[in-house]
Amino acid sequence: MKKRCLSVVFLCLLGLFLTARHPNPATEDIMQEISSAPVVKLEYAGQQDAEPIFADNVGSASSIAEMNIQPSDQPFDEEWIYRFTYNPPEKVLNSPEIIVLFGSRSMSVDGTTYLPEEGVDYDSILEWAEGLYQYYTS
Repeated sequence: MKKRCLSVVFLCLLGLFLTARHPNPATEDIMQEISSAPVVKLEYAGQQDAEPIFADNVGSASSIAEMNIQPSDQPFDEEWIYRFTYNPPEKVLNSPEIIVLFGSRSMSVDGTTYLPEEGVDYDSILEWAEGLYQYYTS
């Protein structure tokens, strides 16, 4: 129980570290949809045969919408490590499905590549995704 509490505190602090406003209106719209999604499906490429995890999209799960990331013209051309699906059709009806892929160098949000803003280490974003997945699998 103490380990789980420490994990939640770590994820909250990491989320605060990565927060920022998004100046791009399209980015704001997609991030608002992510924030308002009631459910997120979490998947890990290393366990593709495992049952996906469905979690309420509250607290740290929605903080992806507040990270210091910006859209990029670069293609997302790497294998995903974590896949978070907001509004998964298995659980949420009549809402747009938003797929967030975390690669080793960048992430894709609904088909658009996102990179960390200046001064933000992408490894911290990937650690956030890993910590969230591990939290719900333990």
